[in-house]
Amino acid sequence: MRYLNKLKIILPIIFVFSEVNFAQTNFEHHINRVAAEVTNDGALIYRHNDILYPTWPYDSRYFDMTSRKYYQESWGVWIGAQNFLGVNDTLPSTAVVASGNFSIDYSSLTPLSLQKRVKYPYPTVQITDGKTVKIEVYDAAVVVPSLQCDEQIESDWTTSMGITVQLKTYAYASSGQRNYIIYDYRFINTGNVDGNTQTKELNSELKSVWFGFPFSTDIKPKFGGVEYNDFYRYYGSTYNKWVEGDKSADSMRILYCWDGPVGSSEYAPDPITKEPQVPGYYGVGILHVDKQAIDDLEFGASDDPSQPKTVTTNSSLVTSGTARYQVLTQGGNQDINGIGAQNLMIACGPYNIPINEDVRIILVQIIDGISRERAKELGMQLLSGAITQDQYLQEISTGKDSLFKSMANAINVYNHNYRVPAPPPSPDSLTITTSVGKNILHWSANAENASDPITGKKDFAGYRIYRVAVTPDNLWEKIFECGGKSGVPVTHDYADTNLVMGFNYYYAVTAFDDGTQNFLQPGLSLESSWLTSTAYIGAAAARPAEETYSSFQKNLRVVPNPFNIRSQNFGNPNDPSDVENNKLLFVGLPGECTIRIYTVSGDLVKTIYHTNGLGSESWNQISDSNQFIASGLYIAHVESKLGDAIIKFVVIR
Repeated sequence: MRYLNKLKIILPIIFVFSEVNFAQTNFEHHINRVAAEVTNDGALIYRHNDILYPTWPYDSRYFDMTSRKYYQESWGVWIGAQNFLGVNDTLPSTAVVASGNFSIDYSSLTPLSLQKRVKYPYPTVQITDGKTVKIEVYDAAVVVPSLQCDEQIESDWTTSMGITVQLKTYAYASSGQRNYIIYDYRFINTGNVDGNTQTKELNSELKSVWFGFPFSTDIKPKFGGVEYNDFYRYYGSTYNKWVEGDKSADSMRILYCWDGPVGSSEYAPDPITKEPQVPGYYGVGILHVDKQAIDDLEFGASDDPSQPKTVTTNSSLVTSGTARYQVLTQGGNQDINGIGAQNLMIACGPYNIPINEDVRIILVQIIDGISRERAKELGMQLLSGAITQDQYLQEISTGKDSLFKSMANAINVYNHNYRVPAPPPSPDSLTITTSVGKNILHWSANAENASDPITGKKDFAGYRIYRVAVTPDNLWEKIFECGGKSGVPVTHDYADTNLVMGFNYYYAVTAFDDGTQNFLQPGLSLESSWLTSTAYIGAAAARPAEETYSSFQKNLRVVPNPFNIRSQNFGNPNDPSDVENNKLLFVGLPGECTIRIYTVSGDLVKTIYHTNGLGSESWNQISDSNQFIASGLYIAHVESKLGDAIIKFVVIR
């Protein structure tokens, strides 16, 4: 595709961006249920702890890194060519520039720009107790109201081969589009090899060029896993025949992986609940591959149904240009399947690319499967004997159908030039005020005045409130709805009184429409993403003090009891050292009392003076000798003017 005219406009902008954003090395997608990171050089390095690999189901932007479900462990881009003559080279050679997976050729890659765009501004979210205010902080995204998707990251980098890569990713909050992210790559023979985009160090046509996407998978649950029950399969080797009208051939091009039913760790069930911990299917699908570099089409350029030419498990650990080129070119386009964690390669080529021409390849990363709610239900049913092991496995395997449905949705979105029916914006401000016995929410009315970005018509219907207790990683539940068909008038205030006092609660307020502007699925209501309208700062309501001895004895308790360190997380989910993660609550207390905690053998562990006038008191399980208490049974003696009471509790550490 001829890029000369575009370069005159784009490249100066890229140069400005590189000056502004050079320090930013990555951005994260967190608008839908797939979380992923995009870097300034297209690389996700194998098993780096500071990288957000594609994770699902992603229900909160702040989650415990130890509890995330692994699906992918690396991602990268390889570019190879034969008879390549680089700057200062005297003899042509086979050259490959590797970006990501197991290695990065840092000396051959130059980041140019990195920017994140969102359709709607991030809301102003704050938590207050009337005295102090905590404000939610977001990343540095640029608001672009005309954006085709809800969230986009653009990363541009150039290589020593004179090929500049422009990657745009597309993520959506709309129903049906929440389980995938589209990756639109343009590989342009600019001749530029460094950060000065106004220069052209190379000026030759590139021959026999291949573009590869290596990635590794090792699907692991929260508490580890095994590799021998990971499966993979490529579906799409006869896609070209399907394009020609053979309906018995492959209708999609997708390489997918899953945690299969082999060995003693079938679908990696939780050892206690039997819930399948990684029930999702991970897939990399192909939406478009240019037939050639030279054409005059901007969007919808002729797709080559014979691509990708390589789908293989060949290793990318090789380092020489010749060996890497073989990995790119010698896999063949054939259905593959197997078992075990793998290093996989999808590659397209060969291309001859004149100067200023480009090749466009569009991929989609998908993770889909049964819901978290259904996964928990299956575990309980298996434990109780309500279903058999075969029924359990069969239900989880229906996640493959969900994967293919998301693939079909991504194809539909691509065919609509990335335009999809859009939900209303989330409220642009949310304030949560903690009080005695309740958390009070108030949000703005901007969604009611917004018009559909495509049709220009107003289609707002109502609001929904979601809540999760203790940590954002837990299961979210809808607690309130107004407008629409709820029978509740539209409002901007809600008081949540169904609380365990002293514990953190996290809230999200979304807006939904009436479905009249949904041109893909007419009548289906669309809802904004709770990931962009969530207070990730915990709101803990206070409990009123007990005023009589009978209510004191009746309501006194320790929460949680038993306390299990493995399953609790009350503080910052990204900081295991946060003492809030060891919180115990004494509730049902008089306004003033003394709490003395003993071991069963009678040793005094801790004395707590409760003087705040409320009915609850927290303890971080640190003794008077400044040490964490050990696992065991403990006795708390509460002394007050109303009288004394004793309660027992268990700690498992």
